[in-house]
Amino acid sequence: MQIITTITYTIWFARNQKVFQHQDIPVQLALPRALKLLHEYHHNINDQRLEPKTSSHPSFASNDKSWSPPPRNCLKLNVDAHLQDDGHWGLGMVLRRDDGRCVGAATRVIKGSNDVGLAETAGLKEALNLIQAMELDEVIVEMDAAVIVNAIHNKIFPRNQWGLLAHECSRAFDLNNKLSLKWVSREGNHAAHSLARWAFTEPNKWWSNYFPDCINHHIQKDMAFVT
Repeated sequence: MQIITTITYTIWFARNQKVFQHQDIPVQLALPRALKLLHEYHHNINDQRLEPKTSSHPSFASNDKSWSPPPRNCLKLNVDAHLQDDGHWGLGMVLRRDDGRCVGAATRVIKGSNDVGLAETAGLKEALNLIQAMELDEVIVEMDAAVIVNAIHNKIFPRNQWGLLAHECSRAFDLNNKLSLKWVSREGNHAAHSLARWAFTEPNKWWSNYFPDCINHHIQKDMAFVT
């Protein structure tokens, strides 16, 4: 039954890739892909059985009130999305060092829909694109969309557009063990949230210094929590 279900899912996934992404997945790849997914599922289940039980919300306890710095020699990239009434998404990304100093910030504005989950996942995808373009090594990506973070951590993706995109994003974390994804509360994600709203004022920008006023006070405030 697991094999049949997995093959059915793979056929459905290939259909969605064709309809939404205009990408063809050859039929001869369907069976190996299905068996690989099933093998990964069993591997993850076995790993979870060996790990102690934790909260269903990843890293909630350590990030419930304020931004926290990454480990030494690691960067943290906070990302958030803001929806406009006209269907556009503003995305904000803020990159910081372990001492709390901002070393980069970016905005993106893209045409979307009223799907909040899809907007948040699109923000994660843009964050991963930015990491790849900058050739960054060890990075923690942090966002306040718990449902997206949990889906990627648990490898359980809904059968909708954001689920497909989240599944695509999860491969980046599978391929690079120095890249991780964590949840943060809205209180700890103010800088990225403010920048996402500012994205419509200065769309598709990159700053390496002299950051927008909308995030400067958040960065200064967050640095007060760095020890």
